[in-house]
Order: sequence, then C-alpha cells, then structure tokens
Amino acid sequence: RARQQIVRAVRLEEALGDAVDEGSVEKRRRAEKKLVQCISQLNSVANVKRKGRDDLGAEILFGAQEIMRRCEHNELSGAAADAASTLASDVIASFESVREYLQEVGSCLERVDPHLCNNEGLVARLADWEESWEVGSRYVMQVTTLEAICDLISEVTSLETLAPALITMCEDCDVELFLVLPRIVLLCFLADPDNRRAEIVRGLLPHLFQTKEGGAGKSSKPSDPKLERLLSSFGSVMQVLSTKASAGGSEAAWELVMARAMFGSTEAGDAYADLPLATKKVVEDLMRDVEGMSLQLQRHCPED
Repeated sequence: RARQQIVRAVRLEEALGDAVDEGSVEKRRRAEKKLVQCISQLNSVANVKRKGRDDLGAEILFGAQEIMRRCEHNELSGAAADAASTLASDVIASFESVREYLQEVGSCLERVDPHLCNNEGLVARLADWEESWEVGSRYVMQVTTLEAICDLISEVTSLETLAPALITMCEDCDVELFLVLPRIVLLCFLADPDNRRAEIVRGLLPHLFQTKEGGAGKSSKPSDPKLERLLSSFGSVMQVLSTKASAGGSEAAWELVMARAMFGSTEAGDAYADLPLATKKVVEDLMRDVEGMSLQLQRHCPED
C-alpha cells in the first residue's frame, strides 16, 4: 500500500509534465495542486527527519511563483527583490527536487523500499521540501511579514556600508551573526514600532503584544512592561546621542547605536570611543537591556 503512494505520485508527476507541455495554465495549476496533495501525504508517512506535516498546500507554491513573476517583471527590485526571490526560489526548488526524484524512480519502482522511510533519497527531499515550505507558509504567504523581511534586508544592506565586517558575517554565516541579527531586528523595532519591520518582532514574540478589541490580530503596542520600558529607554538614549553627535543628528546617533550593537563597546569605532563617560553609561545600560530581549528572540523560535 505504501508503494502505491509512490506509484500515484509518479503518475501525478507525469500528468503535471504533460500539462506543462500543453501550455495550459489552468491544467498546470490543477496538476500541481494534485501533486502537492500527494507529496503532503508522502511526507506524513515517510519524513522521519522532520515533523511529517501533511498540511502544506499548493497555495504556498502558487505564492512563490507569483513572487518570482513580480521579480521578473521588476515589480520588486533591489534588496527586497533579492530577499523575496530567495525565499520563493527555495519553495520552488524543493518542489522540483521531489519531482526529479519521482521521475528517477518512475522507471524502477521495484527498487523502492515499501517502508518509505527507508528510502534515503525520498526522505532527504521530503525533509528539504517541508523545511522550505514551512518557511514559505510563514514568510512568502504572509504579505506583511514578507514586506518586513524585505525591509529588514534593506536595512542590513545599508549597515554593510557602515560596517563591512557585517558582509563577511553574512557570507560565512558566522556564529556571531546569530547574536548580532536579533539585536538589529530589535533595534529596528525600537526605532519605529509602527514600521513594517516591527512585524518581525510581533511575529516572533506575539506574547509581548496586546490583542486588539474583539481578539482579532495583534496591536503594535507592547503589553509587556519590560518592552515598554525598553522603548522609553531607547527614545531617551537616542535624544542624548543626537545632541552629543558632532554632526548628523539622529542619523549619526543611529549609526553609533548600531555599531555598538554589532561590535561591542571596544570595537564600535572612534565616534563611540569619544563619547563622554556619562553618555556611554546610558548607552551601555540600554545595550544590556537590548541583549536580554534579543536573547528572547533567539530562544523563542530558534528555527525562525
């Protein structure tokens, strides 16, 4: 019976190939939907590396395809397009990888182990498919979250100009990046809690935000006392730094705070080193509280 699921998946993959050759968008969509449903069923019985979810639907694939279309037609551009296309292409690539596996085994079904979890190639592709589609369901399908991610990538890109070492961190996936990035996310929220970037913090730490009347959705206003105090403290520190910065005002203050968050007090640059001791103290007090909250970001949803 388990092998029959593979046989059915192979037949559905062949039907999708035929629909693609015909050039009918409607037929292709129907075939993709049926194949995705079958892959979800396979995932639930064969994927022993992850959760074995069976609720990741074709709308994730269609959403990813739409994002790629928008990128190709320059409806998205710059860092936002790069971020969106990376997320979308992972969804599509993992789907195509499963299709390739089904094409390979279609001519040698007798070699497929009836205990599907013993087929390493199948399990590896399903694990990648589930991981990519979980990310897709959260960040590709949710428009506000996708916009927040794209906006954050734009901010990180601008920070790379200020701090070239950040480029190396990102390229090498340095362990330090996973300490620095939560600080950047949190500081972006503190700087403008109503900006779309704040959606990332609200999504990762929903318990810190109050529910709107009627229980629908989340408000941008935090309900956690520590986060409220952190918002107030950040505003005060930025005011102090804006007056102390020799030039540039709030922009220079933002660069000082970001440099301190990324590189610590000893490597934050000459502008930070030249601050009066009293000003450094209030910044260090802020950074201590930021670090505590950023640890929550790291630990609450470590996969995200």
